[in-house]
Amino acid sequence: MFGPRIEGRTGVSLIPPTLEHFNLHARWMMEPEVGRFWGPRFGDVTPERQEERFKKAGTDQTQIQWTIVYEKQPVGFTGIFDINWVNRDGESGIFIGRHDLYGRGIASEAVRLRTSFAWNELRLHRVHNWIAHANRGSRRANEKSGYRQMGLFKRSYFRSGEWYDEWLGEAFPETFPDKV
Repeated sequence: MFGPRIEGRTGVSLIPPTLEHFNLHARWMMEPEVGRFWGPRFGDVTPERQEERFKKAGTDQTQIQWTIVYEKQPVGFTGIFDINWVNRDGESGIFIGRHDLYGRGIASEAVRLRTSFAWNELRLHRVHNWIAHANRGSRRANEKSGYRQMGLFKRSYFRSGEWYDEWLGEAFPETFPDKV
């Protein structure tokens, strides 16, 4: 399903995605500067397949997705996926599609908003994620919202001629440093 609009700080908001946003995601993931840490997660990114993903995401009760907006422009996406409502656990993810905006705190604010929603609205017990270990910016954005390393998945995937490790993180309501 799609998450509600959440206004954040410094020009960052989370909004329900549109099909046009899904099509932007496909284009962003193909850019080498942007998709280098995503590994072999997506294959078919045709407009027809993106429309199928969009429709499925809108009805799937085990996920909540948002488009990240910065200064009124879509710049990425985030969400909580594979939600186990019995165990109150979900996997989080974030993707900033505009490499010219890296380092401006957009991901940190999006993670803060998403994680606050997980605790305050969904009443989740834990949120976890997998981040390419070499992606220091994403790790830092998550750590600012209370995510801590629970493991390191060595040589998790092969891309562009090298193996990548993945940082496994988790957060709990009591580790969240900032209440919205």
